[in-house]
Amino acid sequence: MPNSRPVATDLLAIVQEYLETEISPQVSPVHQFQLKIVSRVLSTVRRELHQLPSANEAEAQRLHSLLRREGTLEDLNAELARAIRAGEFAVDDTALLAHLRASIEDALRINNPKWLAPTA
Repeated sequence: MPNSRPVATDLLAIVQEYLETEISPQVSPVHQFQLKIVSRVLSTVRRELHQLPSANEAEAQRLHSLLRREGTLEDLNAELARAIRAGEFAVDDTALLAHLRASIEDALRINNPKWLAPTA
């Protein structure tokens, strides 16, 4: 896709700011609450658009290293699930646990970064 301006994340930020600063003060408390939900959804979409490509790339690299095979992210995740069910990984396998932790942290950075412990 050609590089166009403004980018999707910027457009979402503009819409979010407009809803929060211009619309929310003019509506009932019930609608203010609903707008807050919409605003949080827009924040999640913005983070997903910005962070998901690199998170998926990192996950695919970890899975490739862990499983020692190529494939799409979907195929590699299916293979990991199959291998775990088949007992091919020990429950305390450090590489597996590191992959799962990194994947969960990446998901939380998108879905709700407040749930992550502060980093030192």
